[in-house]
Amino acid sequence: MLIHQRLKTHTSPDVISQELIREHNIQVSESTIYRYIYDDRERGGELYKNLPHSGKPYKKKVSRGDQTKIPNRVGIEQRPAIADEKTEFGHFEIDTVVGRDHQSYLLTLVDKANKMCCIRKMPNKQAKTVINTFMNVVGSTFFDFKTITSDNGTEFAGHEVISKITEADFYFARPYRSCDRGLNEHTNGLIRRFLPKGTDFNEVSDKEIAKIEHILNTRRRASLNYRSPNHVFLEFDGGLV
Repeated sequence: MLIHQRLKTHTSPDVISQELIREHNIQVSESTIYRYIYDDRERGGELYKNLPHSGKPYKKKVSRGDQTKIPNRVGIEQRPAIADEKTEFGHFEIDTVVGRDHQSYLLTLVDKANKMCCIRKMPNKQAKTVINTFMNVVGSTFFDFKTITSDNGTEFAGHEVISKITEADFYFARPYRSCDRGLNEHTNGLIRRFLPKGTDFNEVSDKEIAKIEHILNTRRRASLNYRSPNHVFLEFDGGLV
């Protein structure tokens, strides 16, 4: 059953409803799907466990002194306004996700306009490792980088090398302002549905990481008028206007 299949990939009832309408010409409302899920729970089922849940997002701890350790740091205040307009592809947010006991990491990137994301494993979060992992992203995708925005973690101390690789300007968010990178925070939350806090990423295969990335990039989004990031990326050449 399609509803069961989509719930297994943590797709929201809202998006499932739109997919049924647009792709299968089946009229099933969001509220009907929620009712079905909760009826299943009353019968002892576990479909509800796949529902996107609200809660406090995971936040990395960044020491107050971290931003002073980043050479030639340029603040987000100087980033071009078009990056926030979300009409032009190429404006990315970048972050790291911490695995169990800080022994493994993920590097995550997401385009602010089309929501395309990229996920790569890392053995540590040293600046050199971030650079090497980013080079892998550049070599294996068709992304055209215009700006990149990160938090103030010292893993991004090599931002000048990343800028040189991509010819993109690199900016840093304001300390303790997760809203400066809201999309990246949200994307990391989506990834956490598949790889919960406490997961050892060393035990997760590259194939599984690629599968999660594929699911997120091919899933319809309400914010994209119920199109998928992949659809938007392929449909529009460089931007949404």
